[in-house]
Amino acid sequence: MAAIENIDSIYWTRLKDGDSTALGYLYERHVDKLFLSAMRLTNNRELAKDALQEVFVQLWHYRKTLSAVNHSQSYLMKILRNTLIKKLKKEKPTAQLLMADAVASEESNREDMLIRLDTDKERRIRLDHAISSLSSRQILILKLHFYEGLSYEQIAEKLSMNYQSVNNLAFRTILRLRNHFSAALILVLVI
Repeated sequence: MAAIENIDSIYWTRLKDGDSTALGYLYERHVDKLFLSAMRLTNNRELAKDALQEVFVQLWHYRKTLSAVNHSQSYLMKILRNTLIKKLKKEKPTAQLLMADAVASEESNREDMLIRLDTDKERRIRLDHAISSLSSRQILILKLHFYEGLSYEQIAEKLSMNYQSVNNLAFRTILRLRNHFSAALILVLVI
């Protein structure tokens, strides 16, 4: 691992000097892991791809001001998270807050990451259990609102329902899930 970071440091220096092939190397080396991380933070594939592309555009644009990078993956991940937060802020204010919560909770060292993965798995299991207790219509409304980003008005139109009925059903659904989790945790996991 240290040897790879040493190789990366050579490419960071070359990038800072304006070598575009160095940017290509860093892209090829880290793009897959960064994309997977972006998809864990947002289920929007296009948003993840846009944010990832913007990370490398920013690296090229600000290459002359780069300081020494010791841990490439962590450094790129931090830029990616910040880029996703900015993009989500423009699209959905609520999603931006949730992303900030998710980012703040991530730990950088391996031991904390393993603990976090176990905790996330446990929360997912609890969330799956809580969601399995919902009706199919409640699940559909959650998916349309949180995954597809539809407003309650759009959901009402799509399902041929009254707006107030959709609103009431969504409220009761979230309230029911809150009995299993805190409000912030629900939104982070659902989105």
